Amino acid sequence: MAFIFSDLVVFPVLRINAKYYGWKMSLFILFLLFTALVGTSLVLHYTFDLFSMLPDPSQVKIQDSDYFKIDYTFFLNMAFLAITGYLIYLGFFKKKDIESKMSEMAPKSPL
Repeated sequence: MAFIFSDLVVFPVLRINAKYYGWKMSLFILFLLFTALVGTSLVLHYTFDLFSMLPDPSQVKIQDSDYFKIDYTFFLNMAFLAITGYLIYLGFFKKKDIESKMSEMAPKSPL
């Protein structure tokens, strides 16, 4: 998910950069990001190839997999879903209590 998220973030960031620095600089940043992506992937591929760490495609076998099964991961997902729901509840409904306590400003310094 992080790779998908990072790819989706690039274009809004480029638009914001274009707003402040112009499209020329924004396209330059896009070129740098793309060049770094391609360069890094080539370096990784050939480094793995140099040390014979690339998987052999002839040994790959397609296996049946269970997409949904009830095991410990199901219960962990449910627990974290409950925690997430509770934190969202605190953020939306209990936020007003926290804001009212923090709204008082500190006394100004006599200096």
